[in-house]
Amino acid sequence: MEDGEQERAGRRRRVWVSEICWFLTIFFMLWAIVRTGGLERGFPLVQLLAYTSYILLLSLIALLIVVLCRRWLAAGFLLIACLALALAVLPREIGGPETVPGGQPVRVMTINLGVGYAHADEIAELARVRDVDLVAVQELTPAEASGLDRAGFATDYPHRILQPGTEASGGGIYSRWPLVDRGSLTAEFHQPVADVRIPASIPIEFVSVHPMAPTTPARTSQWASEYKSLPEASSARLPLVLAGDFNATLDHRNLRDLIDTGYRDAAEVTGSGLVTTWPSRIEWKLPVTLDHVLAEKGISFSQYDVEKVAGTDHRAVIVELVMPPVPGGR
Repeated sequence: MEDGEQERAGRRRRVWVSEICWFLTIFFMLWAIVRTGGLERGFPLVQLLAYTSYILLLSLIALLIVVLCRRWLAAGFLLIACLALALAVLPREIGGPETVPGGQPVRVMTINLGVGYAHADEIAELARVRDVDLVAVQELTPAEASGLDRAGFATDYPHRILQPGTEASGGGIYSRWPLVDRGSLTAEFHQPVADVRIPASIPIEFVSVHPMAPTTPARTSQWASEYKSLPEASSARLPLVLAGDFNATLDHRNLRDLIDTGYRDAAEVTGSGLVTTWPSRIEWKLPVTLDHVLAEKGISFSQYDVEKVAGTDHRAVIVELVMPPVPGGR
């Protein structure tokens, strides 16, 4: 009688172990299918896909568990999911600074000002120390614009296109060089566009990007709609550079589709694609990379860095572009 009960208990345990192994396998396979196929639609799938890099780590732990449990068929399928996730995530860490003989360096900084609470003196000092030429800001309020000017922007960046607003709606572009105002992208938040005349190089069209954050079902639909207003590569008269808070990671199809029109992401190119930018402080939310600098193919990246600034939950992103040399340029 005892032998029979032990046999039944062993059978139940094996079934229980198999069910757990297959649950893990199916979960990670579904995630890999959604990520690889760009199938995320609506709330909350869009939000969850931002954490794909963490899911890759969990999938490897799950694979180890399934292998130790000797569920070989499940392990085989889970290995496929792990490989698919790895191919999606790991290339962001493969790369390095680019060099262009005779190229013109242009240093760009983008920062979300945290609804105008970012410390203006820290931003001005960071821009000065890093010798930044162009600054794209998001969530610019009138008070923050005044604070930045008092901190040194009035002198350091005499050319600017500012569209301050209440709460998160404001945006702006600061420049050492002359700008031509090209208005703003069609969206709820101000996303100013400017032509920049770069010395000894070709001019560019520069955009401070900030689509709606997909924090609710309605805002997720708005986020998807506003992504359609972001300019595709080669759609302007001049080479395009987009910098800002994209409210998306490289795991979101909307951003990948935009890049596929002919852009490159500075973090991915330089091998820093897993360096997170939000939130910059310790919160219950896992940190992800929402802030990006994209440039059309033909523009290179020689440096990428992020810096924490007090008062905002976004890190500043600092990128050195290398513009192609212009024959006879001065």
